[in-house]
Amino acid sequence: MQNLSSCEFNKYFVISSVSKACPHAVRRRFFDLGFTYGQKVKKVRSSLLGKVILVEIRGYLLSVRSSLAKFLEVEG
Repeated sequence: MQNLSSCEFNKYFVISSVSKACPHAVRRRFFDLGFTYGQKVKKVRSSLLGKVILVEIRGYLLSVRSSLAKFLEVEG
């Protein structure tokens, strides 16, 4: 299992869990944005410095900080 910020580009992964170290407010926001268990997610692009990643989930493109994407554990 790996986290979303360290996975490959342009490949689909399935969200398996949210880390226990994730703050409750961030966990709730992830669920509000559609990052639920079993959902397919694809890492599309990264910013120049690598601080922000562009993610495709449920047909939408969302930008997520890579420091927060470390809390999303994926398998694939």
